[in-house]
Amino acid sequence: MTHLCYAAGLQLLSWSLGLAVTLVLLDSRSGLVRDHPPLGWRVAGMLLGPLAALSFAAVLLGDAPRWVSLGLALPYTLMALAASWVWYRGAAAGLRRQREREAAVLGVLAVLFASLAQTGGDGPPVLSLAASLGSAALVGGLGILALCGALGGRRDEVEVDPNCDGIPIRVAATGLGITLLAASDVGRALLTGEVALPTLLGLWLGCSLLVPVLLLAAGRRLAAWNRPLLWCAAWLAVVVGQLALQTSLVA
Repeated sequence: MTHLCYAAGLQLLSWSLGLAVTLVLLDSRSGLVRDHPPLGWRVAGMLLGPLAALSFAAVLLGDAPRWVSLGLALPYTLMALAASWVWYRGAAAGLRRQREREAAVLGVLAVLFASLAQTGGDGPPVLSLAASLGSAALVGGLGILALCGALGGRRDEVEVDPNCDGIPIRVAATGLGITLLAASDVGRALLTGEVALPTLLGLWLGCSLLVPVLLLAAGRRLAAWNRPLLWCAAWLAVVVGQLALQTSLVA
């Protein structure tokens, strides 16, 4: 049970980082959207801290090494909570962006070093990258798309450039690229007989690679009203797939 808590904690850490980095990229725009960001962006900003706090609690319950829980997860949690607070309070854009950037930088360091503590050294090393940075990019990009699709379209919202969707899509595509790199390494190991394909890795490949690729491709071709459902479905699939991968690494 403790290894499941540890896996969940590392994933929550990556997901919070993914939202932070995507928001930093989106929130760099000028104009009315700078002072009146869409509801989806605001909800994502307010989620940074709670996700990080859950991550910290989970790695503590999962008996993670102290340097992971207290040296990495705790400092990022404090910074993410500060970023969430300024989003909740509706602080000035300058302060909001400063807190976002600080959380994103600290989060990258925390996720990279926390991935070094993962067990499961029998698998290809690139799986650790797919479980940490790949997860952050996939869940961050698709999470923003899902939130904006589900919460957007209100009459009192400032109209956002439609090209803004391209930023989270490119973030998610980066995660898909990392996943594809890891999948190719796993495929090579399978062909040479170095490893077998556990059920969890098969679930990861299906949910984190095949399903998001198909749904993102469909979302680019279908009408705009169909996209929120596709973004939400892709996000849910990635959450399941990345949890399966992380669980296989720490088991």
